[in-house]
Amino acid sequence: MTSPIATILIVDDEPKNRSLLEVLLKPEGYLTVTANSGEEALAMVEENPPDLILLDVMMPGMDGYDVAAKLKTNPATRNLPIIMLSALDDRGSKLAGLSAGAEDFLTKPIDRAELWVRVRNLLRLKEYSDFLAQHNQLLEQAVRGRNEEITERKRAETQIIRLNRLYAILSDINAAIVRIRNRQELYTEACRIAVEHGHFRMAWIGSVDSKGTGLSPLAWSGFDEGYLDKITLAIRNNEADTLVLAMRALQEKKPVVCNDIDSDPKLAHWHIDARQRDYRSMGVFPLMGDDQPVGLFVLYASELNFFDMEEIKLLTEVTANISYALEYIKKEEKLNYLAYNDVLTGLPSRTLFHDRLVQALTNAHRHRDRLGVLFIDLDNFKNVNDSLGHHAGDMLLKQVAAMFSVCMREGDTVARLGGDEFVVILDSMTSEDDAWMVSQKILKLMTKPLTIEGHELLVTCSIGIALYPKDGEDAKALLQSADGALYLAKNKGRNNAQFCTAEMNAKALERLTLENDLRQAINRQEFLLHYQPRVDLISGEITGMEALVRWQHPVQGLLYPTKFIPVAEESGLIVPLGEWVLRTACEQNKAWQRAGLKPVSIAVNLSARQFKQQDLVEIVTRMLKETELDPSYLELELTESMVMQNVEAAIATLSQFQAIGVKLAIDDFGIGYSSLNYLKHFPISFLKIDQSFVRDITTNRDDAIIAKIIISMAHDLGLKVIAEGVETDGQKSFLSLHHCDEMQGYFFSMPIPAEEFEILLRERCCMSMTKPRLL
Repeated sequence: MTSPIATILIVDDEPKNRSLLEVLLKPEGYLTVTANSGEEALAMVEENPPDLILLDVMMPGMDGYDVAAKLKTNPATRNLPIIMLSALDDRGSKLAGLSAGAEDFLTKPIDRAELWVRVRNLLRLKEYSDFLAQHNQLLEQAVRGRNEEITERKRAETQIIRLNRLYAILSDINAAIVRIRNRQELYTEACRIAVEHGHFRMAWIGSVDSKGTGLSPLAWSGFDEGYLDKITLAIRNNEADTLVLAMRALQEKKPVVCNDIDSDPKLAHWHIDARQRDYRSMGVFPLMGDDQPVGLFVLYASELNFFDMEEIKLLTEVTANISYALEYIKKEEKLNYLAYNDVLTGLPSRTLFHDRLVQALTNAHRHRDRLGVLFIDLDNFKNVNDSLGHHAGDMLLKQVAAMFSVCMREGDTVARLGGDEFVVILDSMTSEDDAWMVSQKILKLMTKPLTIEGHELLVTCSIGIALYPKDGEDAKALLQSADGALYLAKNKGRNNAQFCTAEMNAKALERLTLENDLRQAINRQEFLLHYQPRVDLISGEITGMEALVRWQHPVQGLLYPTKFIPVAEESGLIVPLGEWVLRTACEQNKAWQRAGLKPVSIAVNLSARQFKQQDLVEIVTRMLKETELDPSYLELELTESMVMQNVEAAIATLSQFQAIGVKLAIDDFGIGYSSLNYLKHFPISFLKIDQSFVRDITTNRDDAIIAKIIISMAHDLGLKVIAEGVETDGQKSFLSLHHCDEMQGYFFSMPIPAEEFEILLRERCCMSMTKPRLL
């Protein structure tokens, strides 16, 4: 069916381009003719039609689109395959060429191997098309002939149907290869075409690992009913003996077929499964890359002896084309990676960094978020290159890049600009302190020695910080500000971080000093607890207390939690501080009980970091045992946001606390997630209404409604309600009228030292309760 020599017409107004294409096609043995314009090409086609045309797009006078359109509207040349050639690589140019009627599109400069594959494929398709036309003509003659044998007519019909099917597979998969630039999408489309147009019962494609033996199914189409799951299980269990055809195709690097699965003893393991799914024949076709198998295209047919020589030949061509497409995708991915990533460290390069910064700034402007940029420069990096060589310098840069990445939050970007310069984008910051915290993490991490080729090195860095929008509203301004801040850091002796403004640097210095003082305060035991009583809104008696930490700073005096707790949270010091608060509160409560005072519960706030500790329940259990406090007199308060971050884990932890007898409360209720659907699943005893609702409860209708709803909902769930921040008789009366259970706030008592709280317990102080009136 294959013609001995194919004639290819090359149409290009540039003589050099025509000569180059002739040279590229010569090894394939094609006969080439040339035309230097669209008009000349049309005249040559009319006189002596070629088998294929390579048609340049941009030509003076009649361009390639016009030539293709004229050829495709002429019935005599409609089936003449055309490959458009263009230096333009955009999607619009390709679509314009395909719309004009071209079968394929190649981008200049032309890759020789790609040219050969595309030309060979289209000539192959033309052969099938011509062959089909001949058979259709013969069939028509046979039908008209009175003496034509019926069997001959049926044979011709069958052959035409078969050729149509083969033509459809090759044509559609080649079209998919031209169109698709995604590996998974190409696999899926190839399987679909094989089933829908090739009439296969099932088709699947799997990738091969670097060793050339491990197989992973990635795409499939057709009637499966769990067959591929069994193959996947066999692969996972390393049952190579049950996948003999696949293993053989991988080892021999060539197609392997079985035209009678049910009778092949090598496939005995699959006989029943294949019979149930009507798989009679199968073919395994390797996908190659660099002369090694990179995947398999596996097809199943419902007919015996389905894979004849013509079928195998065509499917071998199809898999060769898919293999070439995979190589093209691989090269394209590598080029894209190299264009946007630093080769040495794997971090985003300057180009990708700039794209991400522009996008981050757009999002920050739209959502009114804060954004930070950190310029990082390694101190004295030149000394490493000069003393140990550039190879050691490269190894150092790779290690440092990995360390910087560890310090980042999810969604942040760290990039390498070149040399020893790095830059960081901190997206969606909650406060300006976030940028400072990240810079301190980096500086702290860099204090650890690095080992490079047997040499232990201590490498420091300088960091410049700029913030959006105060230090710049576009990428250029922000980067200039960060660069200026880096200059300040270097002038201050390196190994430090600086903002670009004196105000921000003063604030950062104050925070750093506070953190250092905080570390010392824990060792020096400079903390103390104040206790705020909770009272019953019916009896007025004290029912419990909340332990609130204070810091007796040696210079600044008594500091309240709002001053130092955020620093403790961010630095991680909240964990040892929280354990001190918990132990001290339990010891104090037990001491009052031993003194014969009325037993009441003590509430301790847990921080988010504490709640995430894996051994939190064990820590609390141990402290209760050591202080001898009954668990029923300890309450732990958590915020809504803490328990909603990971609901399942939160429920598990809270259930463990419930099991040991510790009571639980949701603090600041109403300002967090307000996830009422989940509330019923938490084993809690109390809800605390946030003081922001209580403050205006008598003057703000919305706050009043919210408070009433919270109280009613909590009671329906069997929970008690505690109102925080009660400061007036009106607030107390409103809460009492609407059946709130308890309250705490300045109306009864502010948080007070232990000795003053002891007096309240000894004297059994109560809040005077008058009958609430309707407000």
